Amino acid sequence: MLLNNKIATLLSSALTVMISINCQAKTPIVSCPATFSDGHNVYQFKNASVFDGPIELNAELKPEFKKDKQYWKVFGTKYDPFLICTYANANHYIVFDAKGASFCEVTNKPLQARCMP
Repeated sequence: MLLNNKIATLLSSALTVMISINCQAKTPIVSCPATFSDGHNVYQFKNASVFDGPIELNAELKPEFKKDKQYWKVFGTKYDPFLICTYANANHYIVFDAKGASFCEVTNKPLQARCMP
């Protein structure tokens, strides 16, 4: 009986570790918030773009289009990739340094943008 409890505990621990590793691998490095507020209005996320380095370098990357999403491979770029989030009817945007990302994507359903490890 004691041996069965130890085996069950070990298997349970191993399963927990595997689930934790799997969940961690799917966590975005950065993602665009669904809304943005400037203190006066709330704006809805509209689209995103990805740059090889800070936007001041003007190195916007061109996406690949796959079904209902835009996709950027950013592993091995010269600089850190930067995710730029734009919002409907807003003159503002949000910039994220996506250091460590291997790809970024914008999906249409649901509308979201993120960079993944």
